Amino acid sequence: MLKTIFVIALMLASAGALAQTSNAPPSLEVAQKRAQYAREQMEAAQRKVQAAEKKEKAAQKRLEEAQAEAERSSKQRLDAQVEFDKASERHGQAYQDLRRAHEALQEAKKLK
Repeated sequence: MLKTIFVIALMLASAGALAQTSNAPPSLEVAQKRAQYAREQMEAAQRKVQAAEKKEKAAQKRLEEAQAEAERSSKQRLDAQVEFDKASERHGQAYQDLRRAHEALQEAKKLK
């Protein structure tokens, strides 16, 4: 019987404790603190978004500058290649002229 009374008392105490931890709405002060914390988190997240957008914009600008530089370099390379081809052609022509002059000189020496 003593055990039964003890069990009933324990059950009543447990029921009281459960009733106190029910889903009652938080107090105004607790709700304000939660709202303030959520606002601070939102503002921190917004600052992170703005910083990331700023980095992205700077990276996009660097990318565009690099692409423009690559295009300028490509054009310079093509111009240099054209100049090289012309110089190579002039060199080839000058070498042929030199060879003909040398052969003519050798021929003239044979005729003397």
